[in-house]
Amino acid sequence: MTNKWVSFIKFALVGAVNTLIDFVVYALLTKIGVNYILAQWISYSAGILNSYIMNRKWTFERKEKSSKREVILFVIVNLITLSLTSFLLTVLYNKWGISLLISKLLITIASVGINFIGTKLFVFTTKKERGIHI
Repeated sequence: MTNKWVSFIKFALVGAVNTLIDFVVYALLTKIGVNYILAQWISYSAGILNSYIMNRKWTFERKEKSSKREVILFVIVNLITLSLTSFLLTVLYNKWGISLLISKLLITIASVGINFIGTKLFVFTTKKERGIHI
């Protein structure tokens, strides 16, 4: 199996853990009456914190200390993903009348692909992969 596939499988496994965290926090927050979009932002944030730690250490096996660039790009990629998923959640739930749980599941599946591409291409790259030869 190629290194790219191993990275994607690890990313997907980390994503499963993140999704579990996301869904549990989301369910708890909406159960106590928190607005579904605010709950989405809070639960997603809990998942991305775990994502950063696990993907950095395990999926992409970064040994060096985190850089400001890496953290900022990670946050940007995840804010883009979060914005897209919030928009899609609103469309599926409010416009199309799909249940909140099914809507959340559908947007979570879509977010995995978007997030992997952004994370792989922009966040956990080496200077060599970015074309910087120092």
